[in-house]
Amino acid sequence: MRTWTLAEIANEPPWPLERTLALPGRVRGNALRAWGAHVDQRFGQGSADRVRAHLGLDATELPDQPTKKHWYPVSLQIRLVRFVVDELLAGDALAFESVFEESTGTAEKALVLAGRMTGPGLVLRMAGSYHGSVCDVGRCLPDVSSGKAVLDFRDADVFEDPTWRFANMISMKTMFASLKRNLSLIQGEEHAPRSFLIRMHW
Repeated sequence: MRTWTLAEIANEPPWPLERTLALPGRVRGNALRAWGAHVDQRFGQGSADRVRAHLGLDATELPDQPTKKHWYPVSLQIRLVRFVVDELLAGDALAFESVFEESTGTAEKALVLAGRMTGPGLVLRMAGSYHGSVCDVGRCLPDVSSGKAVLDFRDADVFEDPTWRFANMISMKTMFASLKRNLSLIQGEEHAPRSFLIRMHW
């Protein structure tokens, strides 16, 4: 078994482009949130167009706020994150947390409100169904108990990608910050090929 802290996974080198592009699987557009509006707001008008130019897409193909009707290769989500980190954040991967938090949508804010009242367990127990609704490869198996949780991602090549791992760990940290709960532990673990586990204590 290999383990990583969030800072350690943030420093993992990205895969070569060819390997990323070869990843099977798709994600729904709503998994990207209102990415374009927040990139422009954070980094200045025209920044979203810089991202699109890098990805080889126009605003029709990748709107500022994709919906669940849109489907994209999982590689696009990874490349989008990498461009924001490498080019717009000058390589400061941990600064991506604030960008991610700013892009939380209305439906997610409703979950946050419910989570503040009932605790993180409510949101984490929904992780498996959420993954299944936005990604057509792999599974997420949540195991939640008092003060701790494990999200066990299995059976997809994308779960080995270091950028995917980083983005999903930081999404968990962002969620806890929005719930005003302190994480005493967030750790990534690899137990088998095509898998990744995120362990959290609070």
